[in-house]
Amino acid sequence: MKSYLTKVLVIIFLIGAFSCSKDDLRQYDLKQQKDAVESLNDPYLLSSIIKKTTLFYQDMGWASTKLPGAVQFTERNFQGGDNTYSAFAGPLDDMYSAMNILKFVDASIKLAEGRGSKVHVGIFTTFRVLLFSFMTDMYGDVYYSEALKGREGILYPVYDKQSDIYPGLLKELETASSNIASASALDVISPTYDLMFGGNKTQWLKFCNSLRLRLLMHSSAKLSDNGAKIAALATQPLLTEDADLNASMAFVGTTQQNSWVGGPLNWSTNGEFERRKPCKTLADQLTSLNDPRATVWFAPVEKPWTSDPANNGVKFVTTDANGFTYTSTWEYVDMTNPKIAEQVAAGNILDKDKAYVGFIAGMKGDFKNGNGHYDVSAGGLYGNFKVSEYSKLFRQNAHALLRAQIMNKDEVQFILAEAAVKGMISGNADTYYRKGITYSMKRWGVKDADIATYLAQPAIALPGDNAGKLAKIATQKWTALFTVASEAYVELRRTKLPNIFSNGLLVNFPFPNRYRYPGGESGQNKTAYDKGVSTLSPAVDNEFSKIWLLQ
Repeated sequence: MKSYLTKVLVIIFLIGAFSCSKDDLRQYDLKQQKDAVESLNDPYLLSSIIKKTTLFYQDMGWASTKLPGAVQFTERNFQGGDNTYSAFAGPLDDMYSAMNILKFVDASIKLAEGRGSKVHVGIFTTFRVLLFSFMTDMYGDVYYSEALKGREGILYPVYDKQSDIYPGLLKELETASSNIASASALDVISPTYDLMFGGNKTQWLKFCNSLRLRLLMHSSAKLSDNGAKIAALATQPLLTEDADLNASMAFVGTTQQNSWVGGPLNWSTNGEFERRKPCKTLADQLTSLNDPRATVWFAPVEKPWTSDPANNGVKFVTTDANGFTYTSTWEYVDMTNPKIAEQVAAGNILDKDKAYVGFIAGMKGDFKNGNGHYDVSAGGLYGNFKVSEYSKLFRQNAHALLRAQIMNKDEVQFILAEAAVKGMISGNADTYYRKGITYSMKRWGVKDADIATYLAQPAIALPGDNAGKLAKIATQKWTALFTVASEAYVELRRTKLPNIFSNGLLVNFPFPNRYRYPGGESGQNKTAYDKGVSTLSPAVDNEFSKIWLLQ
């Protein structure tokens, strides 16, 4: 047993460690798939696939600021290129990261098919679709039909058209759902290796169907029969019940690998934490509606501005619902102080008399004076006394509220709400909408009474016109996708809602439509690369060209 586990760990390390951006590593792929994969056990691989995939998504949602910056969740007050989409301007290798996980997935499908486990085939196929959908959503045309065919000698796969990939992925999910639903009682999922749903087949079936619902909505403007398919799917098991688990994984918090990336085991100092600020767009959305998630996600400003001279120097202590405590001190906007007057004249003081304040969208990352923070030397390299930091929750190695997330049941409710407004399904849009808000708030530990108070506000009610309804649904969905920034990006790009594209200082920074292909593709897989670029509009491999979904 010891030698077997050693062999498994070595293989898993080799599979996950390399990048396939080098030509010789394509040859390595071929040898690896021929010689190594067959020795692995697919139930064991389930835990590895769940871990690798959820962490891949969580890294995009939190560890990197590329996508959180693009959707105006997070701004950087140091090294702030992500505040203005700079990462999109060069080739991005995320496709290779997804492919490295897909090697596990396809190997696991073959192993599960070999031993006749329909439920595992269905689960692994769900992950296969999830990762391929990420690739095509971000890049456009990618390899799909010839992907991972190293065993057949295909080292330079063709790019399939996105218009072909999407129907293929939806068909795969339909088959996966059938496999999970029809699996026999003896075809069990080990709770030990199922880090997501603890061996519950029904939850896997609901996740599979919910992912299919997501992709149907993604492509609803391009595939004419999607409305009917959404209507049919809405009657099937989905992640819709209060008792349903989300497609996510908890953190253990004992090593770097099993801990939340912002905790001390991964970030030993506060430097990277302090470089990130909540975006003013998100902070204003929450505070304008007295959203209780604000106090969970954000820390009170250390030295908030006050317009009342009587409050100058007055301290107040805030203890949030998770028991984290903060001390703040009001500072009066004293125009007799030349440094403060200079900030007022420059228009830098944007938020006064507020405990929770965001960093303006599109601000230069080295701009220390966000919201008029004039005392730069006292603030240190990354400090800012006038803008909120993220709450201490996000400095924990593990916490019940911190999970590596792929898809949550609140997202499903917002999809159904949109479908109801558009007449695709017969359900009540307002019911779905409010349920989505409720599930999101519960996921962040908000109490039922506070949820009820929030929902009772007239400003939360859906308006009478469909355009207004869609705008409110999209805004709440965007808010709920906080820390699931990859999906927030795809949805913001699809719906153009909420209309935040010119917020703050972003007027002269057009929103990116896609990722540029990895640099290795243009040199090593040029025929396929050229064909993929040819279907973009315009046919240029840059971040502003439109993929099929957007054309």
